[in-house]
Amino acid sequence: MKNRFSKGLMLVLAASLLAGSCFAADDQGNANTGTPQDKQKKTPKQLVSSSVKASETPIPRIWIGLTGSYTPLKLLNASNAGLTNSTTGENISAIGAQGQAGGGLTVNARIYHSFWLSLGAIYRFTGYDWMDNVNDINGDVFVYRSRARLIDFPVLVRYNGRKWNVSKYTFYELGGVLRDAISNKTTSNWSDYDSLGLGPSPEGNPTIYKRNVIGAVAGAGVIGKDDFGIIVSPEIRYTRWMGDTFSSPAGLNVLSSQRNQLEITVSFGF
Repeated sequence: MKNRFSKGLMLVLAASLLAGSCFAADDQGNANTGTPQDKQKKTPKQLVSSSVKASETPIPRIWIGLTGSYTPLKLLNASNAGLTNSTTGENISAIGAQGQAGGGLTVNARIYHSFWLSLGAIYRFTGYDWMDNVNDINGDVFVYRSRARLIDFPVLVRYNGRKWNVSKYTFYELGGVLRDAISNKTTSNWSDYDSLGLGPSPEGNPTIYKRNVIGAVAGAGVIGKDDFGIIVSPEIRYTRWMGDTFSSPAGLNVLSSQRNQLEITVSFGF
């Protein structure tokens, strides 16, 4: 009887030790801090908002967009007061037609690590009214009106790496630009005070016109993505033009193109 009781007791103790070892291997927590399963249940899920996800989404390797442009400085320097010849009394003046707002397209591609190639085409218009008041018997007045459409083709290399940069969203750029003045049209009229005649001017265009002009560009801007995945990139550019699209003949400082151009652009792409 004693042997049976001893054997039963030993079996119960062995079973208890085996069950305890199984639970210990499965969960090694303590009473003070709770089990790992309890910890896992108590730990809240980390939620990431869509705005954070959007801001952390990298800019695509190639993206295209629309660009709006504005130049605070006028495209043409024109003298409305005019220039008077002290000998003949002839007065020459000009009024500029300033197309300071423009728009176009941009294409951007990452070419090597933090370096990007940016190509663009920005459209705007310009022109002038040139007036020549001749101090003669008839009181002749010659008026020349010229209008041209300008397309600027900037080719820029951008850098947005961490070195020499204030933020991961900022970039710097250098490059060149070609300006093509297309559809240049000039009309002319003349009148005299005596007979009040009106008709085409017998003289040719008195100004100098150059269709293609190149320039050097430097700029800086920021770039990022909004919650909808649209790329937004405002920037400021400075362009130094190497020539004049329109200018006055030698000795007449009445009309000239703006050589120093400050430009503000905003691009939206995907």
